[in-house]
Amino acid sequence: MAKKKTSKNIPLPILILISAVLLFAMYLSLSTLALAIWGDSVMGTVDSYQARLDDTDAGQNRSRTVSKGYWFVVNGKEYRGYVIYSSDEAWPSLDEGKTRSERIRYLGLFPYVNKPSALCEFDEMGEVAIIYHILSPIGYLLLLLLVIRTARRGKKKKPAARKPAAPQIVRSDTDMFCRGCGNKLTEGAAFCSACGANTQTGAPGVCTACGAKLPEGAEFCIGCGKAVNLRTPEPMEVSQAASSAPPQGGSGLVGFSDRCNSPEILAAAQKNKKSSIGCMWILVFVPLIGFPVAGLLMDDFPFGESLVIGVGIALFMLVVNLLALRKTKQPMWEGVVVNKYSKEKSEHRGGEDDNWRTYTEYNTIINTDAGKKKTIVEKDSGRHMYDYLSVGDRVRFHPRFGTYEKYDKSKDRIIYCNVCSMMNPIQNDRCKRCNNLLFK
Repeated sequence: MAKKKTSKNIPLPILILISAVLLFAMYLSLSTLALAIWGDSVMGTVDSYQARLDDTDAGQNRSRTVSKGYWFVVNGKEYRGYVIYSSDEAWPSLDEGKTRSERIRYLGLFPYVNKPSALCEFDEMGEVAIIYHILSPIGYLLLLLLVIRTARRGKKKKPAARKPAAPQIVRSDTDMFCRGCGNKLTEGAAFCSACGANTQTGAPGVCTACGAKLPEGAEFCIGCGKAVNLRTPEPMEVSQAASSAPPQGGSGLVGFSDRCNSPEILAAAQKNKKSSIGCMWILVFVPLIGFPVAGLLMDDFPFGESLVIGVGIALFMLVVNLLALRKTKQPMWEGVVVNKYSKEKSEHRGGEDDNWRTYTEYNTIINTDAGKKKTIVEKDSGRHMYDYLSVGDRVRFHPRFGTYEKYDKSKDRIIYCNVCSMMNPIQNDRCKRCNNLLFK
């Protein structure tokens, strides 16, 4: 009995539930950080309080589950809040009608985001809780992206295409014996088991070479390609025709290469993309974690200031890298080099006022087929495209690698690898650094 195939797709209700839980967990940590940095405080009123003892042997701030309801007034309007958290706190429970005062933090622009000050002030939270609230949103976001990616993969999977059935040999009752030796033939046999003779020889509508059924009026067999009529010449194979043509000098170096679509190059592009994404996360995480840790360890570096600086730099690096990744998804374009020029420029290198550096900027101007103007900007010794391309050259831009390919390479002595930008002799077929195919 065949086993029933189980679906690996995540059911939609489960996907929605997992996403909602992860988003809510991200909100709790992000709102805590926002209240600690930008929140205002006001004296509120606690009107419900319960502290349930869970485990006397639990770690610090883990012995009780505290539930607390409160309200406060901002600009004449009353706001309410409710929190549940783990703590060692053990205030007496509040009977009906009794209240207790407690300081509440809220966001001035949106007071509905609020918490007791003890849960969102850096001085009260402790170092471990601060680091947790910084890192946990990142972890929840990665888990959310992983869940969404898994769900999308399940939808994209398609059943494998069935292989076309092999042509069946059709045989009549009169052909059940070999014409050469008279041996009885098994049903469907193309050759005699006794003498090895082709049992299809002379049979109408059947190929004499492979035994496949022939369509009416066919000049060649659809199974093996052999001519049905002996007077019909056999077709010449493409490889033989191609090899018989005399090679032309430099002809393979004129025109844009189709190697950009080869599986090997596409795999290299995917590898480069993964490396770029890995570098992006490193550039985001280092300031996001490093600055707050420095604020915790250094007395003269306030933690709030270090957190703001770290988050700001991390967001800046994230935006820059996302824009760079977005460029790799742009369509390929072609154009013609219309101008080249260089100019001297100066830049301040920081520190003293007279700390200036002079350098040469090299510009290569390309007009695309779409009528847009593109400029390749290089500095000093990094003037590779400026020296490689000439005015009038036709080029193609490969966004997967951010590199350029020249149309006519027949007169060049060098060729640049479009994967790693390494300069190679024109005779090479592969890059001497990354071993990928050169676009020839």
